[in-house]
Amino acid sequence: MSFGTATEQRDAPEASGNLPAGDQASLGILALFIMFVVSVPKHNLPAVIAYGSFPVFFITAAGIPLRPIAKRLLRLSPFVLFMAAGNLYFDRTPFSAAGSFTITGGMVSGSVIVAKTFVALGAMHAFSLCTPFHRFGSALRSFGVPEVFVTQLQLVYRYSFLLVPEARSLRKARDLRSFGGRGNDLFSTAQLIGSLLLRTTSRAERIYMAMCARGFRHSLSMEQKKPFTATDTAAITAALICFAAVRVLFAP
Repeated sequence: MSFGTATEQRDAPEASGNLPAGDQASLGILALFIMFVVSVPKHNLPAVIAYGSFPVFFITAAGIPLRPIAKRLLRLSPFVLFMAAGNLYFDRTPFSAAGSFTITGGMVSGSVIVAKTFVALGAMHAFSLCTPFHRFGSALRSFGVPEVFVTQLQLVYRYSFLLVPEARSLRKARDLRSFGGRGNDLFSTAQLIGSLLLRTTSRAERIYMAMCARGFRHSLSMEQKKPFTATDTAAITAALICFAAVRVLFAP
């Protein structure tokens, strides 16, 4: 089971063999990549574009379908654009000029925010399409992440697919009982959310009791933490050198 929905899982390539290194090294490289992208100064758009070449190269080399990644980014684009739009208003300092058109600092910093978000999320989605979620949990354990956090994360992911159909059934029942636009007000929606919360809590209790009856002891994995190998260390070091080289090359 990978990070995506059922359709994205069907379209995704096989997880084994697509990552350039082990799961631990790949997760470490992803964390380093996001740190370097986020740390780019707000007016350094060329550096963000240069970092964007890394996930593009990986997606192309691994044969990952672009459709699932593009769909997720398009869903988030309104929020990202809204977040970056404030820079146009707050930062009106002239940055450069293209003929008679003046480019303000807000335009550049807003573009950097959008580019950073899409580059970082694109890399995360590419990683998720190559790594089943149980292997992602194992990689987190190898970095010393507390077991309770990893277990909660895996349970939330596993049963989130049950929450969506439950919410859809509640909404369908409300629509069938509503006429002339009634039942779509804020008060009715709040009642619907409360009912969904009660159903979710009740189902979670039944699931937990069933798991305990089957021997669950607050851990979903009995695997031992896998140590870093020389290959993992070499892959992380090479990635760190590449990311640092881009940062130095495109330093303002």
